[in-house]
Amino acid sequence: MEIKVNNLGAVKSATFDLSKRLMVFCGPNNSGKTYAAFIIYALTKSSLKYFRSKGRVTFVQELIKNQKVVFDIPFTEIWEYRLAELKNIEDSLDSIFGITDDIIKSLFTNFHIEINQNKIDFEKSILDMEFKNELEIKDTTVIIEKTKGESTINLSIKDKSISKDQIEILELFLTSKLFSLIGFYPFNSSHILPVERNSIYTFSKELSIQKQEFLDRAQELGSKNSPKDPFHWLLRRSTRYPMPIRDGLEIAEDLENYSKKKTDFYFLAEEIEAELLQGKMIITKEGDVQFSSDKARTKKIPIHLSASIVKTLSSLVFYLKFIAQKNELIIIDEPELNLHPNNQVYLTRIFAKLINHGFRILLSTHSDYIIREINNLIMASSEKLLASNKTKELGYTKDMALTCDKVGAYLFNFKNKASRKVNVSEILVTDIGFDVKTIDNTIDELNNNTENLFYAIKYGTEE
Repeated sequence: MEIKVNNLGAVKSATFDLSKRLMVFCGPNNSGKTYAAFIIYALTKSSLKYFRSKGRVTFVQELIKNQKVVFDIPFTEIWEYRLAELKNIEDSLDSIFGITDDIIKSLFTNFHIEINQNKIDFEKSILDMEFKNELEIKDTTVIIEKTKGESTINLSIKDKSISKDQIEILELFLTSKLFSLIGFYPFNSSHILPVERNSIYTFSKELSIQKQEFLDRAQELGSKNSPKDPFHWLLRRSTRYPMPIRDGLEIAEDLENYSKKKTDFYFLAEEIEAELLQGKMIITKEGDVQFSSDKARTKKIPIHLSASIVKTLSSLVFYLKFIAQKNELIIIDEPELNLHPNNQVYLTRIFAKLINHGFRILLSTHSDYIIREINNLIMASSEKLLASNKTKELGYTKDMALTCDKVGAYLFNFKNKASRKVNVSEILVTDIGFDVKTIDNTIDELNNNTENLFYAIKYGTEE
């Protein structure tokens, strides 16, 4: 799926190929990388939306009754649904970025997002789809299977029995989930780790989203123009914080419940704990986050007293332990945050393992260590090297290999030093990786200065 955005802050126009397993955003500060990541998150995240397909209110009841159903794909309705969702993003910048209308007019005048695909090609792409996914809606798991060339989808309920509350949730939200899965294929859902992640668990109690929601609702209920529709109160969200931060706070507030169910990727979280954190993340019965170091296992340290690497990686650890679902898009802003170079390299290898376990990842980074290790992983995927022991000697395993066709890279850069306008260009990725001009130029300049200073001290300067 290829999307195009116009007038996204300083970015006049940019096109992104979201079909890549790994996308890398590079470029100087304040060039729009985070803006782009937030928009992609809003586009791909899975949210509960109250929606009933026209004339198709019975398939959910049949699914509940028989535990399975064949769903005829309504091509035109899903096309219209996708267009409506894109328009909703354009109209929801206040919620996505946590900003006022005045700032929207200042930064995002005439913002537009579209998918580079016409209706005929869209319908062809649906027929070409082939997948088997599991959709989790609250406590119910629905298995969805699509065969290539077919215009139907097979749905079945994984659980043997479901409660009345679960039935009501399915009736309200399954259609929109299904439309979203088809309309925005291959994305099942997405999860974002913004740069603020190192503070979310530390300050979640003080930044309680529920308290803020209550205050917002109380103020609105006192307004003469207050809407009376109960769905308004259920689904409307506060715009005090950007969407990624609000979503992170909601998870932080409900960690105790999230921790009751382990994912299939728990082992990757344990690897991060063992190799990078050298300790265990703990959730108390009260939902508080603590850290237990391998060097002092009897001591439990509150998250706000733990090392910066613990704060930074805790959200990724909890995501992999309790939330992650296969085929999700993971968006990480500055994964190098608070990490020593050797830990940046190891974390990059974890990302490769996630990709080879079915995830998609979008990274926004300034780290030469991460870029270089991605390039190493691309080279390590060479069949010639895999057939030898060379990759194994260097510590690379098959589950770390990344072929270049899976990787997309983009450079955000100002047109010139005086300009605030940003060009976004796709970086060529080959079987030996890719180069980031802005990073390489800085390294070359630094090396050149080091060399000149060294020789000036060692051999003196010319008169």
